[in-house]
Amino acid sequence: MAQTFTLVQITDPHLHASPDGTLLGMNTENSLKLIVERIAQTVPKIDMILATGDIAQDSSVQAYKNFLSHIKPLKAPMRWIPGNHDSRENMAEACIGLDHSDPVVELGDWVIVLLDSIVPKKVYGELAPDQLELLENTLEQHKDRHVLLTFHHHPLDMECKWIDSIGIRNPEALHKVLSKYENVRATLFGHVHQDSDRVINGMRYISTPSTCVQFLPKSEDFGIDTLGPGYRTLTLLPNGDIETFVERVKGPEFEIDFSQKGY
Repeated sequence: MAQTFTLVQITDPHLHASPDGTLLGMNTENSLKLIVERIAQTVPKIDMILATGDIAQDSSVQAYKNFLSHIKPLKAPMRWIPGNHDSRENMAEACIGLDHSDPVVELGDWVIVLLDSIVPKKVYGELAPDQLELLENTLEQHKDRHVLLTFHHHPLDMECKWIDSIGIRNPEALHKVLSKYENVRATLFGHVHQDSDRVINGMRYISTPSTCVQFLPKSEDFGIDTLGPGYRTLTLLPNGDIETFVERVKGPEFEIDFSQKGY
């Protein structure tokens, strides 16, 4: 019997080792706790949590352990990928013996591919040859399944000048691989701290709000949005369709420093 799967994307929590850590004035641990509480209230069964980068702001082992502790009440399998603020090595140390970094997940008629798009010590991203090879090998192996592709950085223009300078630097290499296959149903990413869902040249591209501060869409220079922290739920249907929506935390007055010109 064909199955439907429910995923929850959590992205860009920017945690610190200390519970007092902030991003642009917002306490990121507090906002993540509120997000997890909302997920627990609104998503009764989670087949997989996808944590799509910038788990930590300070890249400390303790920040990653804090994240694992905070999502534990959701009682769901989890996979994570690094963002530009993360440390691959410290993420690995925080989850020794666990499968959180496995890059390919099979769920019924679906396969989820999680790629590493970070360039150490850089804000922009790139898909290295080994990541493109992983993607192509997986697509070749699973031609009969629907594929959801995810990584941290955005692979397309967000119509936001400063953000578009820090996306994936080699999107043409990605699209060259994708052009050979017809079973990739969507590309999912974080990094941009905003909600978008677009179809371009037949490919669906989805970005998700941060669990903390949001960035102002279509802005020339760095800007902070007033929208609250959020997460995304994705329902993977047996026919290859994806039903998805963003839920935000509303009510609390979050402290944000709107005078900041970067993060």
